[in-house]
Amino acid sequence: MAFLRFAVPSYDFQPFKGLSWAAPTYLGSDDIERLADAQASGDASAYGCYPVMPGKDIFAKFDIRGDHCHAVMCVTPSTTVHLLGRSYAWWNQRALILDSLATESLNVVHDWRTPRPMNNRFGPDDGVELAGGVYFIISSHMYDDHWIANRTILDNEWGGGDAAGGFRVLGASKDEADEFCECNLSISWNG
Repeated sequence: MAFLRFAVPSYDFQPFKGLSWAAPTYLGSDDIERLADAQASGDASAYGCYPVMPGKDIFAKFDIRGDHCHAVMCVTPSTTVHLLGRSYAWWNQRALILDSLATESLNVVHDWRTPRPMNNRFGPDDGVELAGGVYFIISSHMYDDHWIANRTILDNEWGGGDAAGGFRVLGASKDEADEFCECNLSISWNG
């Protein structure tokens, strides 16, 4: 009888290899505010994930460096949403889930790290439930004694992205390899 001493969650990482990446266009403060207001009023057209560029102080606070420093604004309905993480990467991965980008007043909702290289576990096996609203994700990987920001692809088509849907934030560590299986976060909800 064979068994795994340290079982890992199921994760089909192959579909996330070789994806095409383009440098993001970051939302400005007016668009960020407009989306937050739309979410608060229940406007389903705002639901999705969007690249944003916070101040440099937020990256210094969490010791994140590199050419791809940015955050992803996640806008969900005001209902319970499900956050699930998976990873297939040589470098240890990190996903910071924050409730704000205001360095002096933000709260770290989750700080997920892979336990070791090439391990699918990224957060709890079955993910976590969150109160819906607006969150910010920063995806990075460990390098020496600090973290390097990942490139991201934002998949707003997954799950429909509407009143009963969701979206994914996919991250890759290396510029020369489009392996967006390395930091994979999905947020989903039911209508």
